[in-house]
Amino acid sequence: MATIHIRESRRIVLPLEAAVDAVLQLDWEHGGWLAEAPMTEARVEAGESPRLVLCFKRADSLEPETREYSLPAVAAAIVHLCVKARIPLPRWQKRIAVVPEGFELILEGTVEISRHYGPLPEIRAVEARRAAQDAPEPTGSVEAA
Repeated sequence: MATIHIRESRRIVLPLEAAVDAVLQLDWEHGGWLAEAPMTEARVEAGESPRLVLCFKRADSLEPETREYSLPAVAAAIVHLCVKARIPLPRWQKRIAVVPEGFELILEGTVEISRHYGPLPEIRAVEARRAAQDAPEPTGSVEAA
């Protein structure tokens, strides 16, 4: 039986607060201390190598400690958060980008479904519309009665 491929994409936009929570939760589950320390700064640095920058003040330290997380590290934390929150994530290609709201996780994949009916005609509706758009504009005008 013939199949049809359908491309699908999905966007998950997380504000900065959600991305920070994801990073802190992953750190905590791996024995880290960041979730217990007061945070003094959280920012997203765009540019050539975008990253999440977090600064923490330890009780036994005079200067805040800065941690930088690359986009792949933030993506891993976001995927971990989605799994914990039972947000379904297909096993598709995943990309992450910096957006004004914070971070955007983009999932892209292809679904294959069975084709139940015969082939389409040689000239398809999409091509017919494109041909109509490429046609020259009429020179005269006709009013409808």
